[in-house]
Amino acid sequence: MNQKWKITRGPLLAIVLAGVAAAQAPVNKLADSMAANNKQLRQYTYKQRTEIYHQGELKNTKVDEIHYNAGGERISVSLDQPQPEVFRRGPGHRLIARKMEEEKEKMRDYSERLTALASRYPGPDAARLQAAISNAEVITGGSAGRLRIRMRDYIKPGDSMTISFDLATKWPVRMEINTFLDDAAVSVVVAFDRLHDGPSYPGEVVMSSSTKQLEIRVFTYEYRM
Repeated sequence: MNQKWKITRGPLLAIVLAGVAAAQAPVNKLADSMAANNKQLRQYTYKQRTEIYHQGELKNTKVDEIHYNAGGERISVSLDQPQPEVFRRGPGHRLIARKMEEEKEKMRDYSERLTALASRYPGPDAARLQAAISNAEVITGGSAGRLRIRMRDYIKPGDSMTISFDLATKWPVRMEINTFLDDAAVSVVVAFDRLHDGPSYPGEVVMSSSTKQLEIRVFTYEYRM
């Protein structure tokens, strides 16, 4: 049977986010642990592949190399080869080309805003995360050896962020976010992995909008110092 309770004080059973090494960590240490993990992760350079699907069809793929400069700014360098421009001919080709470009621009704008929204969970605000964790709902009784922690109203009223982690390894394995963009529901699912003797990282991120029939899949790999 599932059990739910609030984390209000005392030690936790396990970590919530990457970078927490102890099996029992005080609530006020969790945000600091996450920040330490992120700081360590920013020492790496890695590749990122982004796939955009519309109505289940792959529309665009891009590969970037990501690193952070000394000021903590995220630098993205495209590894894609320039694609030759396709010229269309025939009656109304200019009008068709303009409409196609307008639709691409709308999808590009929405995709960028969805990605920006997803990046706010849990985001860099340690105080916000710490406050949310102190009132989080802990759920047991699911998969064996797993524990889920759910935080509500994290960025927007009515949203939720649920983190699942492995009790044996004490590392997060999955994060599920349900939130809103343009007053329509969107979801984000993050699958975590861990570098050998290093920090954890989001190996796969899937952002979905059923209203727009849009799905964005992001994969990170080939981490190196």
